[in-house]
Amino acid sequence: MHKRLALLMLVVFALGGCASESKKTKVLDATLYAYAGAIRWGEFDRAWQMMDPEVREQHPLSEVEWSRFAQVQITGYRVQSSNPTSDEGLEQFVQIGVVNRHTQAERVVFAHEIWRWDAPTKRGWLMSGFPSLAGGN
Repeated sequence: MHKRLALLMLVVFALGGCASESKKTKVLDATLYAYAGAIRWGEFDRAWQMMDPEVREQHPLSEVEWSRFAQVQITGYRVQSSNPTSDEGLEQFVQIGVVNRHTQAERVVFAHEIWRWDAPTKRGWLMSGFPSLAGGN
């Protein structure tokens, strides 16, 4: 009888761990989706709020940098690859289509995104900063 109870408890704990892992994955996926949408629709202020608060504080964007975002139209945001990191985070390589509003010149830029999972707040934070949309590839 004790073996059955121990086995039942083991199954319950294992399923509980899977449930929390599944919830974490859903939350991180929702954050990545929201970030992609914010970038895609040019809502850079909304995307900025998904940046790790310490990164925002240590590397604030200047007025000139913010004004550069107003000069572009995003035409695409495509994840090329996505891999989990050893610290429960995620690494993504992203292709972003950008059109300069003044010249109508289109180009593609690539971003390397590093996301970390923050267990206390139960959310993902972007650690790698905004993609550089100014200049060449």
